Amino acid sequence: MRYKSLFFMLFLGLFQANYTYIYEVKVLRKWDAGRQKYHYFIGLSDFHDKHSGSNQSQLSKIEQLLANLDKNRVKIAVEDLSSPNAQGRQECGHFSINSRGGILGGLAEKCKNLGFEVDNVEFRYCRVSSLGPILNNLKERLDNFPSATHTHIAALVQEINQEIQAIDRYSDGHALSSVYNASIKEVAALVQSLHLEHDQSKSVAHYVGQHSKDNTRLELLKKLLTFDSSLLDIKLVHSVMQAGDKDRVIAIAGGAHIARVSELLIAQGYAPMESTKITFAREHDLNKCLGSHIIEGAFCMKPEAIDLGILQKAIETK
Repeated sequence: MRYKSLFFMLFLGLFQANYTYIYEVKVLRKWDAGRQKYHYFIGLSDFHDKHSGSNQSQLSKIEQLLANLDKNRVKIAVEDLSSPNAQGRQECGHFSINSRGGILGGLAEKCKNLGFEVDNVEFRYCRVSSLGPILNNLKERLDNFPSATHTHIAALVQEINQEIQAIDRYSDGHALSSVYNASIKEVAALVQSLHLEHDQSKSVAHYVGQHSKDNTRLELLKKLLTFDSSLLDIKLVHSVMQAGDKDRVIAIAGGAHIARVSELLIAQGYAPMESTKITFAREHDLNKCLGSHIIEGAFCMKPEAIDLGILQKAIETK
């Protein structure tokens, strides 16, 4: 189930409740000959689960560690739907997303207020605000949700195209330009195959109703929420590689993003230093398995929260 299913579970959990926890930490480093010191990447993978009690203790620990850091030597990169992104966007028309209370919800603003350079790479405000209510209420009528009936597919396409254009601008001559261009090409093709370009004049509710039935709706929503996840991966990688004046970048995002970003950074010369082991636990209450892969109709697997001692160690490493 590793990355793709975990990615969707993170999305689905976001719509259910604002409870999150960190289940994995990855630490990479690369020698910076010009500055004669290592440049560190510290990636924290978060998981959304409204039944977890680990949220507040981990959030308190993270905030405590961040408060004591030298703000001039650390950059924070996050995917935070409850804060403005790097372009100042936070809403979709009259609709916004409240994921506050979890680790990521509002974290970008908190870190900015502490004095950090912050890069919020999130961009899917229209998509999440319009599809979230449908996903969380699959058996209800599609026209019961104002954000789905008043948001048009054009808004979703615009969000994607803006990111493609931004990536296209900084991909020229970049060390990862082939990866960036391949991702842009793939996402553009998927926009066409999902009929998003063609159906821009339709409301999200109309589109979902036209392209799915009751028994296929979840699969369509899953695809709509994940098909361009590589764009966010690229934005995170670019954020790290543009932070050469910092000693380290701390990135907090979904596990699939952290895993892919780590792979791309390793390809650019970063070396893995440390990684926590992911421990999965069986959940036999199927009511708590929504969005998770159910095995043999009897249970699902969820990653367990970790001790954040490794984060403190990584932050303090010279």
